[in-house]
Amino acid sequence: MAELVMVHGIGPEGETEQQLREDWTRTLARTLRANGHGRAADRLDDGALTVAMAYYRHLYRDYVPHDDFDVPLPPPIAVTGEGVARDIIDNIRRHASDPGDSDEAADALEELSVEVGAEQGPLEPLRMFISMMGRLGPIARSGFAALTSTGAFHLGQVAAYLDDERVREGAIEATLARVTPDTKAVLAHSLGTVVAYEALHRLDQPLPLLVTFGSPLGLRSIIRGRLRPQPLRSPAHLKRWVNVADRDDFIVATLRLRKLFPEDDAVLERTRRVSNRDFDPHAATEYLSRWETVEPLAELL
Repeated sequence: MAELVMVHGIGPEGETEQQLREDWTRTLARTLRANGHGRAADRLDDGALTVAMAYYRHLYRDYVPHDDFDVPLPPPIAVTGEGVARDIIDNIRRHASDPGDSDEAADALEELSVEVGAEQGPLEPLRMFISMMGRLGPIARSGFAALTSTGAFHLGQVAAYLDDERVREGAIEATLARVTPDTKAVLAHSLGTVVAYEALHRLDQPLPLLVTFGSPLGLRSIIRGRLRPQPLRSPAHLKRWVNVADRDDFIVATLRLRKLFPEDDAVLERTRRVSNRDFDPHAATEYLSRWETVEPLAELL
């Protein structure tokens, strides 16, 4: 019977449900307290306000690498992962704050268009994309693709959600199982924003608030056209949707998510922009440290 439901995104297989819930809750309470909402922070700290993490990381067990160079992805998922990687690099090209980062990404896309060929097999192009990503400033600073296995596993989580119905349905079910009539808000990060989008379209009860941050919703060639349902629209029982993005977060598909939705959609608001720390602008706790992310929750909590 959680009042606040959290939906995590991509990350290490070893991160537990409890660890994620405690990290998010601790950061959220600190941000509330720093902005004059000590009572709500106290309720989080002492457990009076119930919090649940919709956890689905265990569903990726078959895709966990066994060593630093292992890429245990079936060919179709590897191909989808390559498309995700291409879109991520294009994100940097389109909206990085540093023109040098943008130029570097443009050069990478041009280089990859020449070097990547289908005759190399499905895994080798993915390895090339991950290697290239690891040399790009915004990604290299975060460590996202420091090793082939790490990068492949992170990209594979997005690709497997799209291609493996067991993963997709399991993640959606994990989310819906946490949302009850007592739930006031859902907080979703990264791939969790895709999970929440699809799950909440199946919700048959009112939900006051959805906050998404670091979202790949709208990745042009891979995710946007494969979201369910189509065309894009806010979930029917959702009352308010706030999206938050850092322009240097390479996972963020667009800084203008609202423009992808119908003009008469009165639920999704204009994206709020934040500036996270440069070394990991995609981190969930970075977003939860920003008042722009937490402010919509304050009056509900």
